[in-house]
Amino acid sequence: MKKLLLLIVLVCSLFIAKAQTHWTPASGFESTMSVTGIIVIDGVEQASNQLEIGAFCGDQCRGAKIASYFPVTKQYTVPISIAGLAGDAITFKVYDHAIGQELDLTSESSLTFVINGVIPSSGFNWFQFVFTTPKPASWTDPEAWGGEVPGPSSTATLQEDIIIDNAIQVTVANLDTNGNTLIVGEGSTLEVTGTLTNDDPENLIIQEGGQIIVNNTSAQATFVKSVGHSATKDADNWYTISSPVNNIATGSVTNLIQATPANYDLYYYDEVNVLWKNHKANPIANLTNGKGYLYWNAGGDELLFPGKLNSTTVSINLTKSDNANPGWNLIGNPFSHNIYKGAGAAIDNSKLAEGYYTIQNSGAWSAQLGYSTAIKPCQGVLVQATESFNLSITNSTSPATGEKRSDNYIMFAVNNGKYEDVTYALFKDGVGLNKVNHRNAEIPMIYIQQDGQNYAIATMNDNTQMFNINFKAMTLGQYTLSYKADGNYSYLHVIDLLTGADVDMLLESEYIFVASPSDNDSRFIVKFGESNNGTVESNIFAYQSGNEVIVNGNGELQVFDLTGRMVMNQRVNGVQTVNVSKGVYILRIIGNEVRTQKIVVK
Repeated sequence: MKKLLLLIVLVCSLFIAKAQTHWTPASGFESTMSVTGIIVIDGVEQASNQLEIGAFCGDQCRGAKIASYFPVTKQYTVPISIAGLAGDAITFKVYDHAIGQELDLTSESSLTFVINGVIPSSGFNWFQFVFTTPKPASWTDPEAWGGEVPGPSSTATLQEDIIIDNAIQVTVANLDTNGNTLIVGEGSTLEVTGTLTNDDPENLIIQEGGQIIVNNTSAQATFVKSVGHSATKDADNWYTISSPVNNIATGSVTNLIQATPANYDLYYYDEVNVLWKNHKANPIANLTNGKGYLYWNAGGDELLFPGKLNSTTVSINLTKSDNANPGWNLIGNPFSHNIYKGAGAAIDNSKLAEGYYTIQNSGAWSAQLGYSTAIKPCQGVLVQATESFNLSITNSTSPATGEKRSDNYIMFAVNNGKYEDVTYALFKDGVGLNKVNHRNAEIPMIYIQQDGQNYAIATMNDNTQMFNINFKAMTLGQYTLSYKADGNYSYLHVIDLLTGADVDMLLESEYIFVASPSDNDSRFIVKFGESNNGTVESNIFAYQSGNEVIVNGNGELQVFDLTGRMVMNQRVNGVQTVNVSKGVYILRIIGNEVRTQKIVVK
């Protein structure tokens, strides 16, 4: 057994990089022990030959070794010899030669010195040198403030690193980071009603989902924006971004501009020429305050925006040109806190269509109601201008004001299990938001048609009794239509013009149907009251789409002509097409129940 252990140590030693260690172990000890281990930082095993482990008894170094690759287990191991006396308490530190400094980490591993000890005692069950990143003190911890947590009228001066976490809201009159680091965590908000003093952006970190509300223009911070990665830009992980710091250069945003051009795209929208222009062909020197940008990143890296926080009104020019898609402008939240769109909010609605679009990671342009949905820090939104003008975005956190009707809106959503699209019927005066095509061609389209225009948000008066919903399937399959209503409705029916189904949405809450790309887009009618010509049909499981008949069911399908002759008999399982010539047919599916339907094939 001892020969095996010596062999393990010898093999590990053969793969040690002959590099100078940072620490020099103390001499004069007669006894040693051998420890071979791996380095684990914040739960992640490290794969680097730039990390060095130092073994310490108190402040005295007793051993040091740089990690090296061990091909037998395909890991980076540290075979370290430690000198000492029996019973010595040994702790560890880690040094990173890549950056030339000792890492500020807490060692979670220790051992007691054993003369001639060998760890591991057998096999490759390596010792773990475990380290964790120290967590700053909590804002709510009185000890971090010398006994009393600052209140709304206080001047807070940091004496150590502090984090505002657990989704709390903090207000102080003045704040000085005093050379320490303050982190505003996800879900938390810091408001400084007076002066925020911080000259180093690395000392004030706003994590994604955190907010900071400031009034002075000299405060510096770093805003963190998380970006997922995608192997293909035609599908997932599209973002609309904006800068919460003043006039930052694109090259100063960490990870924004990738070294390999194929690994990212950064677009701005040219409304006049109806073009998305890429930074790679049309360089963007600085991210304009209040402007939004369309972004995709193959690596999924965090974007870091260091600089002076915007705190004064931002003005940006919006255009509405005489072209096929007039008035579309991609704007962005220029502040480090949530803002809203509408009367009395940061973005006034008087020269804009209702609502706005946000980009989903899937590439869907999703309509939002501006007065109720916040525009988050670092987020861009697509708005539609009704005329060319200079838009002022104020440093306001207030939602939109104004009288709210009891029956304010109905949202209809369509989902095929992978993608979703929405449309709104908004019962108020105003200009509707036109429908735009998604960036992902596989996402279905649902919209309301009025006066020859297609709307994602359609405005209507309170006396509306009926309106049309158009639907465009991009792939053949099963879809679910659902709704969300703000208000009380005694009657809400959806009529499927393709199948004849009349669905009481108040009772059913959703409607499952089959659609294909060749279907007529004018598919649904929404009704708020009964009419004499309303019909209810059941057992609808087949319909014609183009030159095909779509069947949705499970069981034995029998097709009869008007003479009663069976012209087809086959098994169906889910959604599929059947081929029959023009004529009138009776279709029957025999499964858990027998369903019969008459269909005219034209």
